[in-house]
Amino acid sequence: MNNRINQVIRHPLHRHLGIADACSEDGKGRFTFTVGDATVNPAGALHGGVVYLLCDVCAYLGLLSVLPDAQEAVTHDIHVSVMRSASRGDVVKMQSSIIKKGKSLCFINVEATVSGQLIATARITKSLVKMKDSHDKKS
Repeated sequence: MNNRINQVIRHPLHRHLGIADACSEDGKGRFTFTVGDATVNPAGALHGGVVYLLCDVCAYLGLLSVLPDAQEAVTHDIHVSVMRSASRGDVVKMQSSIIKKGKSLCFINVEATVSGQLIATARITKSLVKMKDSHDKKS
């Protein structure tokens, strides 16, 4: 597993939200998390902002498996549709797949499910940019 994938998996926010069983291969990403105190809204349902954030993380995770070391990706556009809620204790499975990767843009679909039921989908566009070399940074 490459270092950038490990950084995503070990990121303090992602760990706090409970990302588990993460995988990145062949342009696909996946992980699970359990809806808990850190991920619910005041009404006790999965927070929409958490859904958006984790859809973006899942898209990036899958993209990293095919992204050259000299390239980075930033979110250009994200569209998330939430179809049903999830409750405390539900295990959410996130899966992403690349639809098209060009020279400067990548289009990625993400699905979030609970017990096989679709709860959200996302279409994410990532801008592909050249990685800045540490020698290029100005003091």
